[in-house]
Amino acid sequence: MSVSPQSATAAASPGDAIPMSGAVDGDRVVTRVGRRMMWYLIALYVVSVLDRGNLSFASFSMNRQLGLTPQMYGVGVGILFLGYSLFELPSNLALARYGARVTLTRIAILFGLVTMSMAFVTGPYSFYTVRGLLGIAEAGLTPGVFLFLSYWIPQNHRARYNAMFTYAIPSAYVVSSLISGTIMQLDGLWSIPGWKWLFVLEGLPAVALGVFGIFYLTDRPHQAKWLSDDEKRWLQKQLDDTDTAATAPHLPTDLRSVLARPALWVLTLGYVGIFAGNATVGAWAPQILHGNGVSLGAIGLVAALPPLAGIVGMTFLSRRSDRRKERVNHTVACMVIAAAGYLMVAVSANLGTAIVGFMLANIGVYASLAIFWSIPQTYLPTRAKPAAIAIISSCGAILGGWVIPILVGRVQGQMHSLPAGMVVIAASFVGSAVCILFAGRRLAATNTGA
Repeated sequence: MSVSPQSATAAASPGDAIPMSGAVDGDRVVTRVGRRMMWYLIALYVVSVLDRGNLSFASFSMNRQLGLTPQMYGVGVGILFLGYSLFELPSNLALARYGARVTLTRIAILFGLVTMSMAFVTGPYSFYTVRGLLGIAEAGLTPGVFLFLSYWIPQNHRARYNAMFTYAIPSAYVVSSLISGTIMQLDGLWSIPGWKWLFVLEGLPAVALGVFGIFYLTDRPHQAKWLSDDEKRWLQKQLDDTDTAATAPHLPTDLRSVLARPALWVLTLGYVGIFAGNATVGAWAPQILHGNGVSLGAIGLVAALPPLAGIVGMTFLSRRSDRRKERVNHTVACMVIAAAGYLMVAVSANLGTAIVGFMLANIGVYASLAIFWSIPQTYLPTRAKPAAIAIISSCGAILGGWVIPILVGRVQGQMHSLPAGMVVIAASFVGSAVCILFAGRRLAATNTGA
């Protein structure tokens, strides 16, 4: 199996062989790229998380109207990631071949339309079906963006830009917490339940953003009309130097050889905990906080506190990772923080402990997600990167996004306690931290020839 990403086209573009006519301010170039790309990618991810995470607010009345038990709800949370995982690899390979402008905009338009169709579910089976379709529609977004960033952002800037993109997740939960409650107040307007209004109104922005992206996105640096020739050549050289470091003579360069490296599969297992945390960090928080005495009128404001803490913590930790030029230990430390937070929620006996636990969980989940992706972005060969990143994400989606939420729902049903299910996620973070510690260090040592 071989992959032919557009990097060959970029590297062979006519301007690359022409020497630069003057000095280029590299930091300024990266900043310009960031300003051009990041707002759109963040907005795209915000609406995707919003469309995925609004389920937690809809659940207050939707579960009752559809007859969903806690375990059925857990299946619905997880089944999205089953469809997601099955289509991750082909979607990422499509991005590598056809570019982000085609792939990311297609994803946005489809998941916006499917989100709106959630308003038409009538029972458990139609609920499962549409959630599965939502996963298929959104498949490839996260690994696709991280792959796209590796085509534009030099290695020594990636953790902070990964973090900037990851801001979308807690930001979306903040936005969702603040506006979903307001939309739910439309309950009964034109005899339509509030949870149906929620899905329709929050699906529209994704469609609009997808249409806009068709005209806005640029696939590769050599196509950027908004950069000068010198800036394009400087940026491409930085990216080529990173790719050269990842394809040193002692390293495998084809996908088959990369997949034969045990360290890659152990690293993939390490991503399971991160994906589980990302998939569930907002799925049960409103219900658990409500169970600890927060009124429905105040739930939006209180539920916004943990993701705000996640933004602050992720910013500090990802920038520290960039300054230290160290990825593995930072990722592991963030996963330990997440595990501690989920464990606090699981054993919480009062509202204060639950809120602090969710704050720690948010910090650990988002910081580990941002820093983790710097490991495969940096240490995987260029030709194998699109498929390998998609495989990591797909396996994480199957186990972390599909299996673990079902286990959470089962524990909640057996223990008759929503917080008790969080111990499953805490345990997954501990196991994944061990995997990343060993696999990440092995990949780093192999790339340096140690």
